[in-house]
Amino acid sequence: MNQVTEMDLRAPEFRQGEPADYERRDDGKIVRKDRFARGMQDIAAILFGARHQYEIPEVVAEVHRLQGVRVMDLIEQAEDIYESEPKALECLDYLKQLIAHKKEPT
Repeated sequence: MNQVTEMDLRAPEFRQGEPADYERRDDGKIVRKDRFARGMQDIAAILFGARHQYEIPEVVAEVHRLQGVRVMDLIEQAEDIYESEPKALECLDYLKQLIAHKKEPT
């Protein structure tokens, strides 16, 4: 006869943790206390690789850099779409200049 344990009764997402590892959010949902640290570790691993030692400002700076890369990609796509629209191209060029100026050290 197999004995039923507390772990058998727990929801799968809570089986490995201890009650002290969790807290209740204002909306009532039960969440891990270390969710922000785990999230930052996941983001850093995606950006730099799993073994990279990082500081939070480095992660934030890389996310901002990637955001700029994405915006530049979208601007280049828009240039192709609006190649016969001088006003649109003027606006896109202005955006590119703003992004380039933002990248310059202050």
